[in-house]
Amino acid sequence: MQFKWITDEGVKVIAIVGTSKNAGKTSLLNHLLWSKQKLAFGVFSTGIDGEKEDAIFLKPKPAVQLYAGSLFCCDSNALRDLGSRVEILASLAEPGRELFIAKSLGLIKSMITGPATASAQVDLAQRMLELGADKVLVDGSLDRKSIALSPKIDAIALVLGASFGNLNELELELKRLSVLRSLSVYDTDAQSFVLLEPAGELKFYDGTLWQDSGCASLNADPQTLIKVAQAQPELQGIYIPGSVTPKSLNTLYSMLPEAGALVLVRHPDCLKLNVHQLLELKQKHNLKCLIPFKIKEYIINSEAMGHKCQDADLFRERLRTAFPQLNLIDIMEVNRAG
Repeated sequence: MQFKWITDEGVKVIAIVGTSKNAGKTSLLNHLLWSKQKLAFGVFSTGIDGEKEDAIFLKPKPAVQLYAGSLFCCDSNALRDLGSRVEILASLAEPGRELFIAKSLGLIKSMITGPATASAQVDLAQRMLELGADKVLVDGSLDRKSIALSPKIDAIALVLGASFGNLNELELELKRLSVLRSLSVYDTDAQSFVLLEPAGELKFYDGTLWQDSGCASLNADPQTLIKVAQAQPELQGIYIPGSVTPKSLNTLYSMLPEAGALVLVRHPDCLKLNVHQLLELKQKHNLKCLIPFKIKEYIINSEAMGHKCQDADLFRERLRTAFPQLNLIDIMEVNRAG
């Protein structure tokens, strides 16, 4: 059975994310709502989804299709259009606009939205569960300001669409994502997690304690970073809450000249490196993450808005042959079969 993991007791909050714009997230969201109608879903977006057309290509986009009993977040404009077909359950204090949690009284099509910050999105997901949702689906993004990279997410469904690039690029991206997903999680106690997770600067590890570095990120002046690291006589590791880019990778190697040091990142998505750079870093140092990349399912989409669509059969065959260990679901293939 496809997406069987959604019914697991420990899976409550699920993020749907894409590797590019128009990857096919809304199509997947609608499929899950349709195929799992026995569940009461709460649904919201970290942006705005379900609009009639794409803002750039002006192509029609699928509306979010909500079934009776679904909870969803919308603004006052969407609420006005829905009228008596919904019940308002709560209002949300969101700077600059009015947001509401509503309940569908029958089958409706609507735009959905949500709060702008990860903390407010976490609060909204919890509120929906308290109001009776069995599961919460979040149409999200891979962004630190999004709930998708929060430790409060239980599972991620990742959509890799043809709009990302050609088949060679798609294959390399799947390899990169597989490496990120496989990163070991740093074994730490709750006290250390609370210290590290919200940190806004690099931290140094001496084998026993994590200490402030006084440096905001690896994007600071390389010579300053190297000098600060060299002043730590017992430096055995570094915690990086922000991004690691190709430009900052050599700086990191200079800060930790001895192989085997601990390199701890907040989340695997902080590693903005290609697959070859990732594998090199893993080989050279003990690379771990604080929050795992909780990808439960990879979904592919052979259709690409604004780009030349891939031949669907070739697209599926190429990726499924390259990654036989992955159950790659083509969302358009599934939707047509349904």
